[in-house]
Amino acid sequence: MTGSWRLFLLCSLLQGAGCRAAVYEAQMPERVTTLSGSCVTVPCSFTLEDEYKDKLDPGCKKLWLKDEDQKPTSTSTTFRGNLDAYDCTTAFNDVQENGSYEFRLECKTSGFKYSFANHPVNIQIKGLPEAPRLTPPKEPVVEGTPVELGCSAPSYCDTHPPTVTWTPALGLSTQLQQGDTVTSTLTFNASHLHHGNSVSCTAAYYIPSGNKTVMSTIYQLSISYAPRDTSVVGSPCLPAREGGCLNLTCSSHANPAVSEVTWYRMHGEHILKIGTGSPLSIQLLNTDNVFFCEVRNYLGTEKSNVYKIDIQTPPRILPSSSCRRIAAWVRCSCDSVGRPSPSLEWRLDGKLVLGSEDVSVSQVNLENAPLRSSLTMRAPAGPTALTCHSSNAAGNTSQELPVPHLDTQQYLTDQLPWIAATAVLAVGLLFATVCAVRAWKMANRTRLGSDALLNKAPPNQGNSQVFFRSGEDVYANIDTLMNTVGPREEPVGAGGGAAGLGEGAAGPREEAATAAGSSALTQRDSEEAAEPAADRQVADCDVLYTTVNWKNKKKKKKET
Repeated sequence: MTGSWRLFLLCSLLQGAGCRAAVYEAQMPERVTTLSGSCVTVPCSFTLEDEYKDKLDPGCKKLWLKDEDQKPTSTSTTFRGNLDAYDCTTAFNDVQENGSYEFRLECKTSGFKYSFANHPVNIQIKGLPEAPRLTPPKEPVVEGTPVELGCSAPSYCDTHPPTVTWTPALGLSTQLQQGDTVTSTLTFNASHLHHGNSVSCTAAYYIPSGNKTVMSTIYQLSISYAPRDTSVVGSPCLPAREGGCLNLTCSSHANPAVSEVTWYRMHGEHILKIGTGSPLSIQLLNTDNVFFCEVRNYLGTEKSNVYKIDIQTPPRILPSSSCRRIAAWVRCSCDSVGRPSPSLEWRLDGKLVLGSEDVSVSQVNLENAPLRSSLTMRAPAGPTALTCHSSNAAGNTSQELPVPHLDTQQYLTDQLPWIAATAVLAVGLLFATVCAVRAWKMANRTRLGSDALLNKAPPNQGNSQVFFRSGEDVYANIDTLMNTVGPREEPVGAGGGAAGLGEGAAGPREEAATAAGSSALTQRDSEEAAEPAADRQVADCDVLYTTVNWKNKKKKKKET
């Protein structure tokens, strides 16, 4: 309800000084607007002559007649006034058509009837509601401060006011109805993320046949904030080599825009100012190509991230590259540096060397940045051209390494220690073999001698006898055998000194043994005569081991 209508009703009701009330007069708006199918409230008041004021009672009918036919309207109405207070405010529900209406009272008890035709109300239907009005915040809005936005929408039906919503919902919203207007307030804390966002409010009206919505105008937020998200982009003059150029660009988000850009180069722990403005063109150095920028506006400053560029340098083969021979093998190493890291390959007599059973190729990165490639192969028989080839995006280079080849005289000289060691080993094996053979022979001779066991005759016999166990039983006189190693005595004949192991005289078998023993002993005496006497002196012992050459004679069969 507008202020003019409030004043109008106030004057009608109070009828005070300056507000002249006419007799039988109704005061109401000339025109009200609503949506098709919605409701509308018509504020109304009336006056009566003093003599008829007492004729009003609660049972009086409150009617609204159409001006055209003076018949009560078919539109549903709800009386909200108070006759005792001369208030005739009425709500028209589900309005479907335009029309002019006048207020009428009919009181059966008192018989009072009157139509207030002097001031009818004209109800008009709108197809769409009016767009809500968005109230922007006071500018400038600085990041971190609270922001308040307002949205006002007309209310056509006070029983079903519109619902106001915000897009996007940046914060907390509250809604308040004041008369025929609904106001919604959106409150949030400003952020740089809100800068440039489009904000709008929408009013939704309840209609039984289907709600109707209408959106406000769009408002674009403007948030002031210090520089943020500052970064550096570099564009080198390709290829990026020492002495080449580099274009640096500093970008940042800020509102208002940055007013100053300062550039710095990092030199170890020191920071050097190198220029201002963006973009900036500088010359590349071999090292310390690390940069950052600093931007500023009246709200603050910010430094960018660090931008680093690695310049390209052609590969270089270091003097540490060499080859050396180990026996019949050659081991070569090639060290190279460059940016970016180079690749290495070997070429032997112009042909690419690949790994095989006789060739081993490996690569390793050293601690001080060079790349080392190692090659191991059999030493060539003669002079050979071995080349190390290094390449990267900035260029390539090659270097031939001298390869030590096989020299016959030098090779033999190198092999002398091995030959000497082999000869010593062979002599040692031969000596061990000879010793083993001799030991085997001595062991075999001892075994043969052990087959002849010398046993003394029983002590009660007159003469000691020796019993040989070798194939056949052979008997020999122990005294005679002892004489061969003891003091020289006359040989003992086959006569009365011979005796068998058993009782009785010796038979033919014993005689043959005696004769054989005498012959053997005589031969032994002759052999020992040439030896020194000291070698023949042995201690008296019960068992004597000797070597005897025996001739076996077959026994003659006895004639039967």
